[in-house]
Amino acid sequence: MKKSSTLTCWIGILIIAFSPWESIICQDEATWWNQTQQWDGITPWQEYIIYSPGYLGPNALPVPHSQKGIVKDSYEFQCGLESHFSNGDKTQNLYLGFYLPIVKNLIAIEFYGIPVEHYDMAETTVIERRGRHKNGDGFAPGDLYFSTIVQILRNRKLPDIALRMACKTASGSKLSDARFTDAPGYFFDISTGKDLDFQNRWINKLRFYGMIGFYAWQMNLPNNQQNDAILYGAGLDISINKFRINNAIEGYSGYFGNEEVIVVNKSAPVKYNDRPLVWRLQFTRKLKILDLSLGYQAGLNDLKYQSINISFIFLLNRN
Repeated sequence: MKKSSTLTCWIGILIIAFSPWESIICQDEATWWNQTQQWDGITPWQEYIIYSPGYLGPNALPVPHSQKGIVKDSYEFQCGLESHFSNGDKTQNLYLGFYLPIVKNLIAIEFYGIPVEHYDMAETTVIERRGRHKNGDGFAPGDLYFSTIVQILRNRKLPDIALRMACKTASGSKLSDARFTDAPGYFFDISTGKDLDFQNRWINKLRFYGMIGFYAWQMNLPNNQQNDAILYGAGLDISINKFRINNAIEGYSGYFGNEEVIVVNKSAPVKYNDRPLVWRLQFTRKLKILDLSLGYQAGLNDLKYQSINISFIFLLNRN
């Protein structure tokens, strides 16, 4: 009798040990989400996510950097680490980029993106962004971008002018945690820049530049499947011997702005927050075979993250 009871006890322990705990946890999280988002019982959860830089991770819909009006003649490989901080969201990610001149000083192609990011969100942030997982942390592969840059005007008395056409792939994941859109997008812009050279002085060169363009990404609103935005920016490069200091204000202005939008039926309207504006400061030191770059970005509107980054830029054909 005792042996039978012992055997029954061990069988019970094994059943509990190998029971589908993951399924139980998922059910608890589904119940939590249904309650916090007041699910209507019909609408798919994907339609609750807000496709806006104000309600996504820092790498979902970032502000593009200006090309400064020039097609570079160097082959570049960039590897960087970035950290982003905001109230309720801490994110770290790896950044990779390739810059390949096709026709010297005329045409280049560029590939860049976020191979993976790690994030840790507070529960209040998860609820605000309508995320599916209460704990709000994890890893997510990011988006890949590719672009073509064409030199329109260069080495004349007028400012340099370059055209860029870029595409965002849908490679990003974790839409369920409101990290990436899992949807394509594109942008194109005209950038212009002009050098002011200073011979035999402490400052070697100043470059003033600006850009204007169009930015669009796919959304999930029933009457608006795409958000259209004006892309803009202006900045200054200061060259001092082997150092370069970059200072820029860049952003884009989406269609909705601070307009209140009903994302799904029976939900409270939200301000769409699709007009991010950032200030960027970058210090670059030229070394023998690479450039070492340290940067800071402050989100001034809608993309409200403080970000720091360090990058190693290998120039494969530097003289």
